[in-house]
Amino acid sequence: MKYTNLKKLLISVAVATIATSCAKDVEVNNKSVVELPKSVTVENIAQNPEGIEFDKNDNTFLLSSINAMPILKVNLDGTYKAFTSGEKFPLSTAGLQIDYKRDRLLVAGFNGLELMDNKPETKGASFLRVYNLKTGVLEKDINLNHLVPDAQAYFANDIALDSDGNAYVSDWYAGVIYKVDLDGDASVFWKNETGILSGANGLDFHKDGYLLVSLLNVNQKTGLYADFALVKVPLSNPKLAALVDVKTSSYSGFDGMLIKDDGTVVGVTNNQKTPGGNTLIELKSDDDWSSATLVNSKPITPSTTVAITKDAKNYVINQDFTKPKATTWKIERVEF
Repeated sequence: MKYTNLKKLLISVAVATIATSCAKDVEVNNKSVVELPKSVTVENIAQNPEGIEFDKNDNTFLLSSINAMPILKVNLDGTYKAFTSGEKFPLSTAGLQIDYKRDRLLVAGFNGLELMDNKPETKGASFLRVYNLKTGVLEKDINLNHLVPDAQAYFANDIALDSDGNAYVSDWYAGVIYKVDLDGDASVFWKNETGILSGANGLDFHKDGYLLVSLLNVNQKTGLYADFALVKVPLSNPKLAALVDVKTSSYSGFDGMLIKDDGTVVGVTNNQKTPGGNTLIELKSDDDWSSATLVNSKPITPSTTVAITKDAKNYVINQDFTKPKATTWKIERVEF
């Protein structure tokens, strides 16, 4: 995966329209309900998204940007606007997490250009950026990589949020998960000591008091996922982290993943045949995630992660990392 010059990519954001399925208002029990489209196409912007969230407040999608563009707020008809502002410097962005209770948008920030400059003395960065969910204005900008000064590189990848508002940020390259409280105080919460030689990638918080964390590498020659595992990490004692026994060959690690309201986990994985996140699967557990079994599986256009709408529909953001300067991006609904 190669990245272009940042200055060339920081183009001004213009509102675009698209030719795709549009949202419709339908009447259900005398109430207007938004009918979500099967796909949304975003055009005329080199966003290069890695993360996606669905904002239930206004039925929009939020897209991050490997190319260090502002977070994009996308309407269901494909029109959009630059949403975030107030940063002193740009960063590439990956995972997104909405905190509805506190009107916050949490964003994982990293330095994509620095990671790809082939200079060993430049090691990237890991930041947690906290924005106001209503205005998009930056409220906190928290440097995390200083907490692991001996790491070979840094890549803030994904974010989970517990019931008290603490954020957990996975650092894919440093092999740790940071914890950031509501005051912005940060610490190293968990270090991967499972014996699986990969970093923490996707993660989410389970209401019973633990994180589910995906460990994952990508084979640079084949593009297939490697060194993968799913880990259960108790918040009360992360040293008791344990590997989940995933009883299906359909699972080869999650890039992005979410725990649904019904307790199942949906995430983007690889079919071990062709490169990229080309399969969306759903797992369930009958023993509090000591083990897991397959519920659903479906091939998808290569994507990184999944967003879930308020009516439990799955949407993925198409991304295969081969065209970082592309100006057309598609959000697609996946139905099992």
